[in-house]
Amino acid sequence: MDAFLVTARMAVTPLSDCILPPFTSKVTRTAFTALTGLPPVPPRRRAASFSVLFREGRPLYRELEPQGRGEPLAVELFARAGERLECRCSLLSPGPPPLPQPSARFKFGAAEMEAVVEQVEVVRVSEVALDPPRKFVVRFLTPTLLPVPGRGPLLRKMGVRRRYKLLPDLPLALALLAHDLRLQGVLDVSPARLRRWAELALAEVDYRVRPVTALYTVRDGRPAVERGFVGYVSYELLDPSGRELLSKLLGFAQRLGLGKSRSIGFGHVEVAPLA
Repeated sequence: MDAFLVTARMAVTPLSDCILPPFTSKVTRTAFTALTGLPPVPPRRRAASFSVLFREGRPLYRELEPQGRGEPLAVELFARAGERLECRCSLLSPGPPPLPQPSARFKFGAAEMEAVVEQVEVVRVSEVALDPPRKFVVRFLTPTLLPVPGRGPLLRKMGVRRRYKLLPDLPLALALLAHDLRLQGVLDVSPARLRRWAELALAEVDYRVRPVTALYTVRDGRPAVERGFVGYVSYELLDPSGRELLSKLLGFAQRLGLGKSRSIGFGHVEVAPLA
């Protein structure tokens, strides 16, 4: 039986003024559970993606900024009663998926909220595609975390927890996504071969990116952070021989994200024709 990729786009409305967590995908996961009755963590790793909340198209997460001496750490984000926030959930399902209720009320902390499903897309994984033109742009809307394969032993030797690339590397990002999809039994492709092709075939045309440190949570009074990049890069496809595979991977990326921790809202990307 063919697997499915389900994407639900929702509006979340706080029913009173409230404080949001520093990385708001936690609210999205709670809304997903209220609407579907499914657990917020799928049984298969990397099989889902819960976006952060968006306010008028802007992602809501706390960016960690330099503090002056003695200044408190700014942690909270705020939402007003009745304001419209948007989010997206995507889930790989091995069979016909359960569909969410049209709406549901739920509590996040002390705040009561309402989630309304605005769009549900169900696509067989064999049909997922986003056919790019010769020139296209990838917008990295939330911090994208790209690990360098093979670097882990060096970091552990130095006692460093992790380091991600602070510049976009789409060939690497697509290879990492292809690796995850192969583990899910969704795509049969060699990540190394894909990366070699993409490094030659995808030429950067323009870019605007910056490094960013995102505060995910605070544990025992200490911030838990991830450092990646946001911005955009435009590309020109020089070699059309791999267009079909590129189309499929960009289709998955648009729904599931790119890089590490995409299941909790990092690496949220949009792909569009280059105007």
